[in-house]
Amino acid sequence: MQNATPVPRTTAELTATCRVDPLPDRPGGEPLDVRWAALPGQWDLGLLHRIVREGFAAAVDVGYPDNLGRLVADAVFRGRGTGRATATGTVVAVAGTPAGPAADGSWTVRVRTHGTRPAGLAVLGGDAEVEEVSADERTWTRPELRPGRPRTAPDEVRNPVHPVALAQDADGLWTAPAELLGRVVVRCTGVPRIVAGESRAEALLDPDAGTGAEQRHDLEQRPDGSWASVHELGLRHVAVHATGVESVLLEAAAHPVQARGLFTCSDPVLERIWATSVHTLRVCAQGLLVDGVKRDRMPWTGDTALGAPALAYAFGDTGIARRTLDVLGRHTEGYVNGIVDYSLWWLITHAVLRSFTLDAPADAEEVAAFVADVATEAGPDGVLRPVPGPGAFPKPVFIDWGVDVDPDRDCTALQCLWFWALRSAVTVLRAAGHEAAGRWDELADRLSAALRARAWDAQRRGWKEHLDGPSGISVHATLFAVLSGVSGPAEREGAARTLLDGPATRTPFVTAFALAALAEVGHGPEAVARVRRHWGAMLEAGATSFWEEFADPRASPWSMYGRPFGKSLCHAWAAGPASLLPQVVTGVRPASAGWATFTVDPQLGELEWAGAVVPVGDGEIRVLVRPGTVEVAVPAGRTLVRAGQEFTGPRTVTFPER
Repeated sequence: MQNATPVPRTTAELTATCRVDPLPDRPGGEPLDVRWAALPGQWDLGLLHRIVREGFAAAVDVGYPDNLGRLVADAVFRGRGTGRATATGTVVAVAGTPAGPAADGSWTVRVRTHGTRPAGLAVLGGDAEVEEVSADERTWTRPELRPGRPRTAPDEVRNPVHPVALAQDADGLWTAPAELLGRVVVRCTGVPRIVAGESRAEALLDPDAGTGAEQRHDLEQRPDGSWASVHELGLRHVAVHATGVESVLLEAAAHPVQARGLFTCSDPVLERIWATSVHTLRVCAQGLLVDGVKRDRMPWTGDTALGAPALAYAFGDTGIARRTLDVLGRHTEGYVNGIVDYSLWWLITHAVLRSFTLDAPADAEEVAAFVADVATEAGPDGVLRPVPGPGAFPKPVFIDWGVDVDPDRDCTALQCLWFWALRSAVTVLRAAGHEAAGRWDELADRLSAALRARAWDAQRRGWKEHLDGPSGISVHATLFAVLSGVSGPAEREGAARTLLDGPATRTPFVTAFALAALAEVGHGPEAVARVRRHWGAMLEAGATSFWEEFADPRASPWSMYGRPFGKSLCHAWAAGPASLLPQVVTGVRPASAGWATFTVDPQLGELEWAGAVVPVGDGEIRVLVRPGTVEVAVPAGRTLVRAGQEFTGPRTVTFPER
């Protein structure tokens, strides 16, 4: 495998050799220079409700559980000082206003919305400050302050827009350089019609047929005479049915973050896979991390579980993952997203986030209450036996597409996720000094004993699909047993055999975790080879972002859910290589919270060389791996731990490559 790029001689020479994102880093936009106040958590809930509302409006066929947290549409704000008030709704009662406070300088304002927005207040000019807020005028709390603009509250702030000109091809389609989300703007004579598609075949649908389209293509005329799509559309191609078309462009929504991370190596296909994963992730960063940009555009915890480490390696910014977790954890009843294992991923991801940031990733009381609620469905042996209620998703135990879980049996994969969730909760709670940590640690011990006694088949040397009764050896049970820590050194060989020889997992989501598990049991080069094979196949099919599900050779590559274009071709849970490749190939991983300490244990395999840049706070870890030599640039405030020694930066460390 050859790469035209010269082999870097030092970590200082590591530079990007592949870029697929046509959007600029940190695109401009109006400044957010006004602080808006609301009850804690309400701004993100308002954003969630807006995203869901707009997703349903734009998509032809979409579903989403309705147990998302409720908005507080009526709140009372108290403050002090002078200024001019602006609100998300109607100011319905004032006692001493910001423009004319009471004698002691205090004022009270009640804000009431129509229920689709959180009650929020900002004070413009002057020296006024909102000090307290209440939903019932009995319990008062400090407000959550978020940046916005004079007429744009935080829940209505959108990604900056970057205009991308579309080029017309020989078939008449207008094409973007890569998959994007935005509004199509057409200049033409007459009234145009459009069909947007992630694939060429989708864009070529007959606009008069009325079938097959996954998005609504309504247009409205702007004052300048151009026509724009009413909804943001996820697309790569657009068919414009009109006369006298002068131009077609896309006002693409661009997450304002800089791609600070890097993975580069001697294989240009792997480089392109990494860059395309990062682009996929960025396109799906729309205020919250949404699963895709064509069909759902909704935040799901599974996508966030995979997206959190990917965001850390690519951007050094996990804020959007944390906000997504926080807002999904405010669900009103049942499980997160109505799915049992998505509640478990919620707990797991909070501990994962702690690896990448020194900031507290979650409120300890919230985590303690959350795990206690889930544990009400666990037996004395620690085994989780969920009883989904009426608000559950149609597939209440997901695991993966293609996995049908028998509700009357104990699914090993689910139990391994539960064990992982318990240990994750313990990690977060212990870091906060919370007394509940010991309780859940003990429950995890009981569950581990039950799994090892009932789910490990010593004769076949594998993890069974179910804890009891006749059961085959399960790839899903195995990969989650490895990643959760249930599977130890004694089971390593059997786990490796199952992961190497068992049936392939169906989605890029679970496949990313399966390959992480494969690397964990000592088969990193094989894991990388499978990344190249599975994600490389999408590139060969013309992908500029990665798909919800791998192509089925027996069907159209674009079909899913029984619909010809139902598959999302830009899906956050397919961005796993953004973290997998630097983790496995260069071996750079956090060893303690916020990368305070980290390890480097590369598995170069057949690659001639590989390098990674990992953003950590204001600095970056740089790793260059060549046959026989590993060079690590350790930034200030971080410590490389290797072979019992510690190397604190800033310094460069060189050691032999095994």
